[in-house]
Amino acid sequence: MFLTDAKINKSSLNNIKNNINKYSPHPEKVKIIAVTKTFSHQSIKSAEENKIFYIGENKVQETQKKTSNYTINPKTKLCLIGHLQSNKASLAVGLYSLIQSVDSMKILKKLNTCAQKQHKIQQVFLQLNITNSPTQTGFKKEEIMIAAEQAQKLPFIQTKGIMAIGANTLNEKTSKQTFKKTRKIQQKIKKEINPKCKELSLGMSGDYLWALQEGSTQLRLGTILFKKRNE
Repeated sequence: MFLTDAKINKSSLNNIKNNINKYSPHPEKVKIIAVTKTFSHQSIKSAEENKIFYIGENKVQETQKKTSNYTINPKTKLCLIGHLQSNKASLAVGLYSLIQSVDSMKILKKLNTCAQKQHKIQQVFLQLNITNSPTQTGFKKEEIMIAAEQAQKLPFIQTKGIMAIGANTLNEKTSKQTFKKTRKIQQKIKKEINPKCKELSLGMSGDYLWALQEGSTQLRLGTILFKKRNE
């Protein structure tokens, strides 16, 4: 596994922070998740040095490799944002503070079993396939309320929020509509099922400004945040 070194682009980070204050209805609640997939542990170190303590990873084995080479800051929360295979559930519970990509009841139940064995309450987000894309995983709109209800019955699972990937478009109106629909579902779950479901993980490098305007509390940022060391 070849991982490139990368560090935070401080100019980009300052610009992102300014945009959070400018566009978010609640900037004090917004967290930047530094997406370090394909980058080495040096990228995690750089994020921590810049006081970014939420780290987004896509693959369990890649995270294992990085954490074997680097001691994570106690403040840092490792977040899984990529698809989780059920045979990696136990490893994931051991590695991640937060698993954002819970996309099926099978995974939810498996995580609950693994968390019980590891004496841990596993924090999760439910992943919503808001666009009904055949290439994305996640609960459909008509499934996620039931999933939220079922998750409440699992004693070693704590649902903290909803995660979704925006529409594959550069159209601002379409993207905002997608994010707004996701926010309404999250608020409905919070009101009717689980008052702890407060977080909304929306927005990546290409559409985070629109996600901010629609109330995202967590931004999953990679490309816009990092630059390779040889640049």
